[in-house]
Amino acid sequence: MKSFQIALAAAFFAILAFSSCQKEAKIGKHSIILTQDSFTYYLENQFSRWTVLVCQDQLQFMDTLQSFYRDRGYTPLHWDVLMGDSAAWNELESTFSYSETHGMDARYYYLPLVSYYKAKAANYSSSDSIYRVYAELELIISNSLLRMYKDIANGRSSPIKVYGYTYMLPRNNWKSMKFYDFLNEPNKIGMIEEIHKNDTTYQELQKLLKLYQHRKKIEISSAIDFGDYPKLALGDSAPVIGKLITKLKQRNMPDSSVRSLQNTNVFTKELDRIIKIIQAKNNLTPDGIMGYKTYKIVNTTHTNKIDQVKANMERQRWFTKPQEKPYVYINLPQYIVEMHGPDSAMEMKVCIGKNLPDNYDAMVREYSDSGWLYKLPKNMETPQIASEITYAVLNPTWTVPNSIVTREMWPMLLSEPHYLRKNGYKVTHNGKEINSDTIKWSRMSKTSIPYKIVEQPGPNNSLGTVKFLFSNPFFIYLHDTPSKAAFEKTQRAVSHGCVRLEKPQEFGEFLMQNSTKYDADDFRVMMGYPPRDTARLKNWDPKDSTATIRKITKTANVNLNKPMPLYLDYRTLYYDRNWQLHFAYDIYDQNRLILKEMDRM
Repeated sequence: MKSFQIALAAAFFAILAFSSCQKEAKIGKHSIILTQDSFTYYLENQFSRWTVLVCQDQLQFMDTLQSFYRDRGYTPLHWDVLMGDSAAWNELESTFSYSETHGMDARYYYLPLVSYYKAKAANYSSSDSIYRVYAELELIISNSLLRMYKDIANGRSSPIKVYGYTYMLPRNNWKSMKFYDFLNEPNKIGMIEEIHKNDTTYQELQKLLKLYQHRKKIEISSAIDFGDYPKLALGDSAPVIGKLITKLKQRNMPDSSVRSLQNTNVFTKELDRIIKIIQAKNNLTPDGIMGYKTYKIVNTTHTNKIDQVKANMERQRWFTKPQEKPYVYINLPQYIVEMHGPDSAMEMKVCIGKNLPDNYDAMVREYSDSGWLYKLPKNMETPQIASEITYAVLNPTWTVPNSIVTREMWPMLLSEPHYLRKNGYKVTHNGKEINSDTIKWSRMSKTSIPYKIVEQPGPNNSLGTVKFLFSNPFFIYLHDTPSKAAFEKTQRAVSHGCVRLEKPQEFGEFLMQNSTKYDADDFRVMMGYPPRDTARLKNWDPKDSTATIRKITKTANVNLNKPMPLYLDYRTLYYDRNWQLHFAYDIYDQNRLILKEMDRM
């Protein structure tokens, strides 16, 4: 019994000694002893002091942290890290490094700065000076942990800061934050892994990121200088073609079949076939002609691909396709509209707004300095929008925007006095129609035109035979077009900002599920197409002017009782229904904007 009591007493004093060791430590060359009890005083005071080691506005979670530390009596969370425990430091380093599997950069979270000032402060001769620095480092570490947690859950950047008012998609992938739980959680990586575990798109992007990060480590090829060759095509001969073939083989582009390609300096039929496959895979026109867009893809490094995945992971943290159907979804750089019904999905081609010139930023600087901003090309890029389609307009008119009148129509107005009448336009002034043939366009300034020009309904109307309206501040809508040839192109950024539909009558049929007055066949008949229902088709007479539902020849609205949700998104990486990965050319150069905002410290 006595030996048991001695052992129990020894264990008690061992625990006491261990506890005591954990609450105080000897630091630096001056062997200054620091204690947790003293540290709590400095930590509490730090909340009323300005930070010195980083800008105050970098500590975004100070209110949360003050409440958190108050509840724990200002006992430090990272005592072992600050006191030089290598195991604790390695664990913290691993936690921040793990953020890179979610497209973050570990340098975002100030660990090198913490390491530097921790070592520097350890050699101070005053305990007061050390405590002050360590108190600040304690909060920097905790703030960085919360920032990483929030970044991975809901995005490091804000779409409003990236795009401004042109981004209107909802933050519907928002995750609730459990900041206290995360700070107290020993297995922080495990808690992070739970955040997106039910998001298949995010999970697939994360796997892709891991693949490209691995390939980056073994990457050996470098960029080819195509500067002397604006274009390369079938039959051309140049030394750079030999370099191109070598690079394609190194990169396994587009697949393993490239290995059978003959090493030559001639642009052969087989190379032409390979280039067309590469172009098609990246949503470029598969014509086999190599220009700067194809050069850019060939020269893409795994660093570029990693950046592309990062940008799309950030988009996925902002917004994901809704679960509730029906809805309409357009991925702008894919040039496809998806129509998701309760039990099925359809898609068709679309045309979107033209992209800005590659040198647009330089033009803005030049014209700002010269005062000629009015000469800048109009931004016609289709914005990202969430809205609801409320009605269709059959046989619409089109009021020509002043920007199109001045930038595109003006030469015709000056050279051809009867241009407007011959092409189906009417002109009004203060609501009164006037004869456009009598207007002396050469006597007025194109910057102050007093007339409204309206294109009348008809098969050649710029909006075609139908348009679909939804609320938005950009006057964007979906519509038909008489210019069907553009749908044969791979890249279809050709409009003034609105979205042109390849098969508008089928799109209208889809919308009719949200109408109680009309069904899909009613819409077809009103558009002048025969009904699909065989029984109805037998009795259908397109010439019957007494039929309740018949072809509409004048401008008329078709309202939806229940608005149809609509989403205009922008993804340069996307998965199809079978979870096959696809790349889309970044036609609006928007990945760069996201990555730039993410890199802000």
